[in-house]
Amino acid sequence: MPAHSPRGAHARPTPRRLLGLAVLATSALLSACDGDEVIDPPFRDEIKPRVQMAKGNPTADSLLAVTINATDNIGLKRVRLLLTGGVTAEYDTVMTSAVTTLTINVNVRVPSNAPIGATVTARALAVDGAGNASDTARVALTVGNLEPPQALITSPTAGSPVVSGKAVVLSLSGKARYKVRTLGYQIAGAFVVQDSVSYTSPLRDSISVLDTLVLPDSVRGATIQVTPFITDSLNQRVLGNPVSYAVKSPANANTVPVVRTGVSGRVEITDTVFVEATDPVGITTLGYEVRTLTGQLVTADSVSSNGAFTTLVRTFRTRIPVNVFPTQVTVAGFARNANGRRDVARFPSGGQRSDTVQVVAGYTNPLPAGGQIADALYVPRTDRLYLSNIERNVLEVYNLADSTFLSPVIVGSRPWGLAAWPRNRDGVMGDTILVANSGGTNVSYVNLNAGNTGREVYRYPLPNLIAYSITTIRSATTDQLITQRTVYDFSDRPQYLAATCNGGTAPGSPCGDVILAYSTTPTPGQSRPFPNQGTLRWENLNKASSHFFFEQAMGTSEGRADTLEVERFAAGGVGSDSLLVPYKQRVQRADGSAFDFSIVVRIDQLAFRDTTFTRNSGNFRRAVFGEGGPVLGSRAMTYDATMGLDPTPPIPVIDRGISRPLDVTDFIANTFARVQGVGINFDGELNAVKGDSTYLFDRTLRLQGILQSRASTGGLDFHPLNRGANSTPLRTRLAFVASSEPVIDVYDTYCYRRIAQVPIRDPIIGPIKSTVRPNGQLVLVGATVRGVTLVSLGDNFTTTCL
Repeated sequence: MPAHSPRGAHARPTPRRLLGLAVLATSALLSACDGDEVIDPPFRDEIKPRVQMAKGNPTADSLLAVTINATDNIGLKRVRLLLTGGVTAEYDTVMTSAVTTLTINVNVRVPSNAPIGATVTARALAVDGAGNASDTARVALTVGNLEPPQALITSPTAGSPVVSGKAVVLSLSGKARYKVRTLGYQIAGAFVVQDSVSYTSPLRDSISVLDTLVLPDSVRGATIQVTPFITDSLNQRVLGNPVSYAVKSPANANTVPVVRTGVSGRVEITDTVFVEATDPVGITTLGYEVRTLTGQLVTADSVSSNGAFTTLVRTFRTRIPVNVFPTQVTVAGFARNANGRRDVARFPSGGQRSDTVQVVAGYTNPLPAGGQIADALYVPRTDRLYLSNIERNVLEVYNLADSTFLSPVIVGSRPWGLAAWPRNRDGVMGDTILVANSGGTNVSYVNLNAGNTGREVYRYPLPNLIAYSITTIRSATTDQLITQRTVYDFSDRPQYLAATCNGGTAPGSPCGDVILAYSTTPTPGQSRPFPNQGTLRWENLNKASSHFFFEQAMGTSEGRADTLEVERFAAGGVGSDSLLVPYKQRVQRADGSAFDFSIVVRIDQLAFRDTTFTRNSGNFRRAVFGEGGPVLGSRAMTYDATMGLDPTPPIPVIDRGISRPLDVTDFIANTFARVQGVGINFDGELNAVKGDSTYLFDRTLRLQGILQSRASTGGLDFHPLNRGANSTPLRTRLAFVASSEPVIDVYDTYCYRRIAQVPIRDPIIGPIKSTVRPNGQLVLVGATVRGVTLVSLGDNFTTTCL
């Protein structure tokens, strides 16, 4: 049985006896003493034992647990466990009889002064009866049983051949609960070297890095052992599992390149093809070929190297000469090593691999610093697209002339909706972009003439609009009438914008006051019964006056009548405090009599679900609104800025440009749709909401037709020159609708049928914009998971109802 000296640990090994070892040794000794022929004694045991260790399952956070497995071909003599770092302890087991296999579970109690999260390195070593010592097994533990820092070598894999005089690319990965400060490797064996990469704030909790290891000629024929290590922000250093490699001579390496190719199933004309090749003797050529399905070469590209690197990696930028979409082609990678051997990408079975892909329309450019796009606005004068990045608090600026991102424009918190400052009824925009800062209660003014790409010059403070309901009820105890006044405090944070203006309606007429219609970003802290519901409003930016949309809710509920009152509280000294909707007004008739004027509403119809989409017409006269949310029965509304307020009461309160409540409910009855985006044509005579299908309706909300589009999170847009209900010329009678598939559907907005599909790389998941560039080219721009996709089309679509 083994004798234990655990020193703070608890375990019980169960050894197995090995019989005959003493008899064999005695027999050999007697033969030599008889004077017979002398024979050599049995060879000395030179096989070292093996030991493995794994993290155990402690029953409490105050314990550290490991499981040790040790084996030997003859017999174990001793097994030791050493703990260093956050906890120092030692466990020692000495065998008193022959044991070839030993499994022990060790639990070490953690001192009360050990810091939580401190790393503990456990090392196990086994020694057999002949004095042979095993390799040291290591495992990282953490006080409190938190996940310890980890360092791994992911490539090349253990046992992979390496060649002297060549550079091996090591792929390292590490992660640490308390962030990664240093990641590196150390080498023992035929030569000793160490290298690492240090990081500064902000540190990350996981890191991947490629490092180059040059093997000198002196180590050929030997074995090297590479051990990764990691240091966290607490300066705790942990070793990973070592990986061994056999070093060969270049002349003796009879290898061919191992090639790996990565390419998307749908590629654009200008896209990427990833090719990686590995060969111990070094890679001299790396490339790819694109062929038709019949094998005809379409295009190819390659790079050359001096063969010093055993691994060569390249992401090629393609230029595939195809003008019909989609077109199927095959893509195959190839490589040549320093000995002149060439091979192509292969499947695990050994068969030659070529990927069949579809070449589709468009060019996708990733966002420079990541983020999420909420809205987009095209500026024809500069041929640039401005995109609100809600995660980076900037407007990304995309230059269509060379398909590159320029310097972003810093704006307010969480920029969402975008709109252009109106100038006239021909759709000419001013030099200012309006930005809804949904993380605040203001609208940024971006001057396009300032700086290289524009600069924020002002933030318009939006007012605080408070709604009240005044209800008369009869007391249950006194039978008297009691007036109740209930306050409804909504979020004032803007979300989507629609820029309109009053003034003349004829083409070319200059704009009067700029009236910015907008939806609000709801919060759960709003007054009951409106948590997480938004509102619609407009703000006259010239006069600093406001309007709260209530027209859609006018009327009485069953057994209930609520009189509305709305107050405006100015912010930042812009405008003044005012009563927008008085509870009661006295109106004089022409005959000298008078009557009381009040606004009665259905309270449950006052607010809108998140997210309510908003868009203005190209001539800045009208706007459309679509109630968001994941349920059916969403409302749609329109607004005409030229209609003005009803002058009947002393304080005009009803905006005649907002859809009547009867029209709103009739729209729900005709569609009963879930709104996922809205669109409006140039003059606002035709509108669209996108849901399970796309519904087209006029400015009075009368349904005109249905486009059989697919439900998706992407948006839609009309052709920029689509006017009226039956637009002419016919090439403008179009709408472009995003799909759940990687296509953009093109529909006739009068015959309501799909006339074309534009295949793209990824589905549109955000807004989609159509525009005609100054050179006459029709361009579609949409947001996808990979960035911004730009599709150039010929502005020559034709359609007919026949």
